Amino acid sequence: MAFKRNSTPWNKGKRGIEAGWTPERRAHQSRLQREYIKRHPIPRRLSTIVGPDPEVQRHYYRWLRARAQAKFWAQEWTISWEDYLDIFKTAPGKWSRSMEDLNLARIDTAAGWHLWNVRLMTRREAMTRSTRGKRRIKPAGLGSKQKGINWRKKNDTRTED
Repeated sequence: MAFKRNSTPWNKGKRGIEAGWTPERRAHQSRLQREYIKRHPIPRRLSTIVGPDPEVQRHYYRWLRARAQAKFWAQEWTISWEDYLDIFKTAPGKWSRSMEDLNLARIDTAAGWHLWNVRLMTRREAMTRSTRGKRRIKPAGLGSKQKGINWRKKNDTRTED
């Protein structure tokens, strides 16, 4: 619906009956929406990728978040979903952020996330392992902002203070 410049729609800020939503109109629109959904079903992409098991679906989202985090820190990531799923299926314990539960950690934190460089450790074991000095080894990327890389858009020249 097009509006003239600098004008507001008649129903801005109004709710319910003020905006014209009577119970009859609401019921009619609900019926139309249900019929539309039956005619145009939304494909459930996640269930076609990983299956109906909710535990595997949670791990799929966990894999997506880990891959995105590695990209943000400018770290290499070559672990495919199938490889990650194989690691998950061989794991005997529970995966979570708790100190005694399993997490995927890199053996050499200077290298990227590759099958040959990761193993399952408890969070406590991963955080308390020895380092090369008194300080924990920082990731190779050190973050995009510190490198001056703007990861929002390729042509975006904005800088944040």
